[in-house]
Amino acid sequence: MSLAQIRTTAQYSQEQVRTSEEPNVSGNGTVPTSNDFLTMMVAQIQNQNPLNPTDGTQYLTQLGMMSAVESLEGVKMGMMNMNIGITNLEMLQATNLVGKKVLMDVKGELDVSEGQTLEGRVKFDQAVDKATVMVYDDSGELVDKIELGPHGAGMAEFTIDGDELGTGEYSFEVMAETGGEAWSQKIMIAADVESVNIPADGGAIMLSLKGVGVMSMYDMREITV
Repeated sequence: MSLAQIRTTAQYSQEQVRTSEEPNVSGNGTVPTSNDFLTMMVAQIQNQNPLNPTDGTQYLTQLGMMSAVESLEGVKMGMMNMNIGITNLEMLQATNLVGKKVLMDVKGELDVSEGQTLEGRVKFDQAVDKATVMVYDDSGELVDKIELGPHGAGMAEFTIDGDELGTGEYSFEVMAETGGEAWSQKIMIAADVESVNIPADGGAIMLSLKGVGVMSMYDMREITV
């Protein structure tokens, strides 16, 4: 083995640091480890020029780099274990939701059918002089208003009647005002959790809600019962 064919351990450690997020995989499909690092250091010592040996301080520097590589490997493994733990905790929490009523943020359009009644909610951070739920169809046209009147700080309840609206996709917006100041808010829907869908690919956990359909667990804001 010639000196030109040997990478120094310093070069090796620098490559490991640069690729800590995407480890360098060798030709046989394995990821280099600290043992590989030591093997390369020994090879470097054995093949160094006896007339111009490597300075001892360089070996100390390289040992420090090896320690840094091992630390990065440990941090990465710790992060992976933490992610697994969080996922398992979310799965456990999701399965415990079956049979309970939850409040879900409505971020887009909501499917409404004739004969269907949905429980709407909106939470006010302060008392309002007037509040109105604006209902728009899928073309963005205002088709209905639900007056909530004046309301104190806290949760306001209202009903979405499918017989009045008819079958279709609708979006909702709450217009509130107090003391001459006006603002808009999104609504929430209260519904019972019938089942939980946990994707095999690790995607968002989905909740099947009675009378509503499927929504992401990440849109859940409160467990009411």
